[in-house]
Amino acid sequence: MLVLTLNIWKDEGDLAARLEMFVAECRLLQPDLICLQEVYADATMDAGEWLADALGLTRVGVPARIKQRSGVLSSSGIAILSRLPLLTEESLDLPTSAADGGRKSLSAVFEATNGPIRVVSLHLSHLKADEGDMLRQQQLAAIWSWASEGWDHPIILAGDFNATRTAACFDWLYQQERIISTDTLLPQATSLRHQPNALIDHILLADRGGWELNGAELCFTGVDATTGCFASDHFGILASFNPID
Repeated sequence: MLVLTLNIWKDEGDLAARLEMFVAECRLLQPDLICLQEVYADATMDAGEWLADALGLTRVGVPARIKQRSGVLSSSGIAILSRLPLLTEESLDLPTSAADGGRKSLSAVFEATNGPIRVVSLHLSHLKADEGDMLRQQQLAAIWSWASEGWDHPIILAGDFNATRTAACFDWLYQQERIISTDTLLPQATSLRHQPNALIDHILLADRGGWELNGAELCFTGVDATTGCFASDHFGILASFNPID
């Protein structure tokens, strides 16, 4: 099973060209699940729906952080695209602050080869220093409680955590359950195009049996040689999971 996560950068740059680049690379990678953040939507278009239609995938999504962008009322939402059968979906309002409000997380349960799996697409606070650290820990705690309560099957958390593995929010999470993370397979990597040593996008597996992580790589790293266009200011993370009998 291939799982991809990417922050698609709202409507920055040439959105139409960037979406075409995303589709082209996804057709090569063939992920089974795609977790998206900063999914732009306004009254005339929804990038998540457009991508799902172009790739022939099922899409679930939730709008978030609704405000004026370039004079247009729009959303920077969360979505999951899938080729696996969808069983259920729900969203969660995350702990917030006046400086960084309106964030949400999206959970969907899919029928995989060896049973149901819960997939959570998330985008934690971008605030810096102590305020951001505390808010991200609160957000991740809320997500984990919501996703794990009454659920005995595997859980994948994927998205833009706005934090590297050394952040306190990860220490808290790793105390709750054995977690397998793509960062262990990407030493010295960054997931921000213009910033080194910033691996802030992750795919985490709560190790409850059924799956093992056997590969991770960066994707969407290329630049169009003619136009200079690139898919996002983030790189994507692609994880490969194998079923365990």
